[in-house]
Amino acid sequence: QKRLNLNGETITIRIPPGAKQGSRIRVKGKGQVSPFGGQQRGDLYLNLELPPHPFFQFEGDDLLCEVPIAPDEAVLGATVEIPTPTGKVQLKIPPGVESGQILRLRGQGWRDPKGQRSHLRVRLKVVSPKALTPQERELYEKLRQQRQWDPRRSLQEVRL
Repeated sequence: QKRLNLNGETITIRIPPGAKQGSRIRVKGKGQVSPFGGQQRGDLYLNLELPPHPFFQFEGDDLLCEVPIAPDEAVLGATVEIPTPTGKVQLKIPPGVESGQILRLRGQGWRDPKGQRSHLRVRLKVVSPKALTPQERELYEKLRQQRQWDPRRSLQEVRL
C-alpha cells in the first residue's frame, strides 16, 4: 500500500501483487467531479512507475539477472547461491557453459496478478580474476601449455 496526497486529501492506494512498470491502477471514486454536472466523482487512474532494481530487470513477464562465475566454474560446472525475489536458492551450473548463456529457474520470478510466479532467467557472466596468486598464475600457464582446443579456430575461415 502507498499513501498519496491528492488535492489536500490523503488516500491509500493498494498496489496489487504482480504490478510492474507501466501497470495501471484504478482507484474508485477518487477522480475529478464531472464538468457536465453531478456531484459524484469519477475514478482515478494511476500509471505505476518503479525505480530500477540494481540486480533484477523485467524481460517480458520474467525476471532477468546476471550472475558472475569464475572460469573454472564455467568449465567444470558448479553450484552457486543466488538471490531470488523469495530468498536465496542454489543454482546448478552445468559444465561447459559460456559467458552470456541463460539458465531458467521455473517459478522463481515475479508474481503475476493471479499469484503465480514467472521464471527467473539467469545470464551467466564468466569473469577473469583481476589478481592472481603465484600458484594460480602457474596453474593457468600449465593449462595454456596443455590446451588442445583453439577457441578462435573458426576465425581462420573468415574472409572479406
